[in-house]
Amino acid sequence: MQIVQINNTEEPLVSVIIPIYRVEQYLYACVDSIINQTYKNLEIILVDDGSPDSCPKICDEYAKKDDRINVLHKPNGGLSDARNAGIKIARGEYLCFVDSDDIIHNQMVEVLMTPLINDKNLKISSCQSESFNDGEVYDAKQNIKSTEIIDYNLFFTKRFWTTAWCKIYKRELFRSIRYPVGRIHEDEFTTYKICYAAQKIAYTESKLLFYRQRGGSIINNISAKRIIDLHDALKGQVDFFLEQKEIKLYAKFLVNFASAYSRYVQYKKTFEESKKILVLWKKELKKYKIKSLSVEQKIKYILYCRFPMVSYLMSKIHKKNQ
Repeated sequence: MQIVQINNTEEPLVSVIIPIYRVEQYLYACVDSIINQTYKNLEIILVDDGSPDSCPKICDEYAKKDDRINVLHKPNGGLSDARNAGIKIARGEYLCFVDSDDIIHNQMVEVLMTPLINDKNLKISSCQSESFNDGEVYDAKQNIKSTEIIDYNLFFTKRFWTTAWCKIYKRELFRSIRYPVGRIHEDEFTTYKICYAAQKIAYTESKLLFYRQRGGSIINNISAKRIIDLHDALKGQVDFFLEQKEIKLYAKFLVNFASAYSRYVQYKKTFEESKKILVLWKKELKKYKIKSLSVEQKIKYILYCRFPMVSYLMSKIHKKNQ
């Protein structure tokens, strides 16, 4: 493994914010992976979001062992509320978010911080992740790849991953942005705005976060609320780039908006509430102009809107054959 050396010997403080709720069987592995980072100037904020299990006790035990750890106990308010609470008390010049059932490579912070320290104009550094199923052993032996500096257009079209994690942010990006409390898909409401504000992003293909897929996590539970929140978030993305007159990005996110409709239309008869939003979703899609879309984008857009179930089944077959 080889990392580009940090030119400035001073390491800025990085606040790592971990929202915690009902993850007692995973919490040790998560926190240990952060404590053992090669980058040592960390403030580790454990936000106990009213967890009813042994997580509060585990957090307090960690705080006694490592003076970099700050524990915040609060009533349950959900993931967004916990992240916002962490942001509010964070002292670091940079912020990093880690979900409490995930694990990070021991060099993740160092790799992501290197370009940020070497170029003060950069405000975000991003990497890739590796998913693993709950109960499986994850592969921690990742080769560290080179970092490139790319503008927001390339990042959104080729490298963008909407999650809050896998990134380190300059704290100033959150002056006027917070995660929407009470919403599922909270990252979809926020990350694109933060990345757009940064303009340029340091990016590496290195897979430095190990994402645990488990049945009880938010992402694996389909509900009417999840469909409604995703609709609102994705529509917000389309409208944002249209307002900014970023036509190429408007086209990309409009196709994403239509693609999501085709994925979730199968639940139209499952929840009465979701039926209403999906009918509205289709009507809204028809209102957007598609003349700025490429030929390929237009074809996808039309297929997603007019033949959603066919598009959904074709995508599943394609993914299975990969």
